[in-house]
Amino acid sequence: MKRTKAFIEDYNRIVVFVSDAWSVTRDDFRVYSGGVRIGIADFYSNPHEGHEINLVLSGHLNPEQPCFVVRDGVSIPAQPKGIYDTEEFSARYTYNGRLGARIEGGRTVFRVWAPFAQCVRLNIYADGDSGDNLYGGMMTRGDRGVWTATLDGNLSGRYYTYTLSYNGREDVETVDPYAVSGGINAARGMVVDFSSPRITPYGWAEEHEAYRKKHALASYTDAVIWETHVRDFSGKTRAINRTRFLAFTERGLVNASGESICLDYLADLGVTHVHLLPVAEFATVDQTRLYDETYNPFNWGYDPKHFNMPMGAYCTNPRDGASRVRDLREAVGALHATGIGVVLDVVYNHTYDFNAPLALTVPYYYYRYDHRGNPSNGSGCGNETASERPMCRKFIIDSLLMWQECYHVDGFRFDLMGLHDVETMQAAERALHAVNPSLLLYGEGWVGGGTLLAGEKQCNKWNAGGITKSEGAAGAVAVFSDTMRDSVKGSVFDGGAGGYANGRTYENVNAVKFSSMGATSPNFNMHWVTDSAERVINYVSAHDNNTLWDKINMTSGHAPLEEKLRINRLCAGIVMTSRGVPFFQSGEELLRSKPKESGGYEENSYNSPDELNNIDWEALKKGSDVGNMRDYYKGLIRFRKAHPALRIGDREDIEKATEFRSDVRYDIIAYTLCAAGESLYIVYNPLESADIPLPEGRWSLRVNGDVAGDEDLGVYENKVHIDGKSVYAFVRVG
Repeated sequence: MKRTKAFIEDYNRIVVFVSDAWSVTRDDFRVYSGGVRIGIADFYSNPHEGHEINLVLSGHLNPEQPCFVVRDGVSIPAQPKGIYDTEEFSARYTYNGRLGARIEGGRTVFRVWAPFAQCVRLNIYADGDSGDNLYGGMMTRGDRGVWTATLDGNLSGRYYTYTLSYNGREDVETVDPYAVSGGINAARGMVVDFSSPRITPYGWAEEHEAYRKKHALASYTDAVIWETHVRDFSGKTRAINRTRFLAFTERGLVNASGESICLDYLADLGVTHVHLLPVAEFATVDQTRLYDETYNPFNWGYDPKHFNMPMGAYCTNPRDGASRVRDLREAVGALHATGIGVVLDVVYNHTYDFNAPLALTVPYYYYRYDHRGNPSNGSGCGNETASERPMCRKFIIDSLLMWQECYHVDGFRFDLMGLHDVETMQAAERALHAVNPSLLLYGEGWVGGGTLLAGEKQCNKWNAGGITKSEGAAGAVAVFSDTMRDSVKGSVFDGGAGGYANGRTYENVNAVKFSSMGATSPNFNMHWVTDSAERVINYVSAHDNNTLWDKINMTSGHAPLEEKLRINRLCAGIVMTSRGVPFFQSGEELLRSKPKESGGYEENSYNSPDELNNIDWEALKKGSDVGNMRDYYKGLIRFRKAHPALRIGDREDIEKATEFRSDVRYDIIAYTLCAAGESLYIVYNPLESADIPLPEGRWSLRVNGDVAGDEDLGVYENKVHIDGKSVYAFVRVG
């Protein structure tokens, strides 16, 4: 029989795709469920849509039993697909209990959700990548599609997998999607007892509680976020644990000029949070080759293989699942001891391929497919997950809670958050803020391609504003402001295009004003407005696209070096003095650059070597251009922390507090900000030097074209002379 595939779309409907739909009749088909023939009550074909045959059945299918469509003596196994979206399926199989391997009452209980599997076998191993199966016992099917096996004793440290049998498919051995650690390359999961001293740093619980009490956020806008990659952070250092989680624990590291680097550098810089690019297990680094000098083990990590395991390549021993857990915990603990929170970049929107545990455990459930069985590709990576399905939503939230509770992390950044539905993100907000009200939640408010998720359901920047924050929470769900990113220094989609700060001033004035108000004001005719600056992540560079310094060089190549440095300071000054949450790429403050050998600059270095990607700590020297830029960013952070008016969030408060001056030329943005018991006067000047009027009163200068901080740089009245390409910030003192 010539055919492609057959899908169970409902409890009484199967769709078969064949190559000769013009000639088929109802009598050509027979359907069997659990070995019992079910009559075909209705039949219709759609030859213009992939030769689609709909078989409407006279009885109910039981998809827990093998189901086949027979034509001309050939059997086609029917795979569940659309049935997953039926109310009956949801009512029968939605499960709210525990999944994964857990230690309970001195025994180890394994639970996996696989509602239509024919059988599931539990495999136990002594190590993570070799050795014989020590168990191989069948699991028991229970209510709501959950298979369970209970073994005596605490099996923490043992490795395990599941072998699943499905209708018409070869048996497949796979890792538990809920496994929280594993062996090398995540080929096997590992049972973990998170209370074990072996994986618990000294003072783990006490230090976390002390950090939360001292550094809890009243508002997302109190955060200053520094985004980095684990290898980038320490790759070009003498750290003992170079390129690993434990590099974040090392104190006293200096470069050849005696400048503090790594953890001590962060403590001095003043950021509140470190955002780590994905640290969950990803697929494109072979951990068996980490010490092969011919191998490039670098990848940003947006190719997820397993969502709940720390990345083996970043731990001391990738063959030991305990090392993964303890090393990441040590890193988080060290950052907390320094007063810095940890945000994890999470990539729940897709998997690297369909060999991922989610795909193998419940085929077709965790992903979006069109009616022909082709995967939706809103991620641009070949697939996308179906967050709107109850058990996928549960998986995402369970995973987030695990990272929060077991690693004490302080926030999550969602990759391509527009591929997640709003209901899931609202549920995540509720669950996470119930544990830690000051935890940060933010993401990319867009998708990477065409998606089957309806536009009104996407958690994009337009819809995320509908997510409400829990009582007492520091915020709800924030999104990156591509408006600020592109208006300040030029579009990321056109390398040669400048923005307000670097060549295209006039057309970007309103967008920068809008951005300075935290994207809250409807008065600038922007296509996106939000009700609170807590919902906005302000930035001009991240790991994606060109670094800020490279963008400036691409758009201002013939300008003197000093002018380029001023453009950089102007960009940073706008981000740090605007309402919203400031965010910047690690090394932006060090004039980070990614030059290609062939000329130009690399904008997508996701798998480029360490040499191009790692932070160049040796460039940091006191009094150098790099050292001075570091000092300027440090001063901006100090200035922002010192003035609560910069951190107000509510739309009405921002509108009342802000007055743009009309007595300066159009291109220069000048405004007063009167809130939180203080008055500030902020000026952005992308042009040449100029004299500008000051509001009535006496004003202390705190930020100018070269220096930032909260020290008095002079008191002025009536007017002031400002340099070109600069930010000026004043505090009213009389």
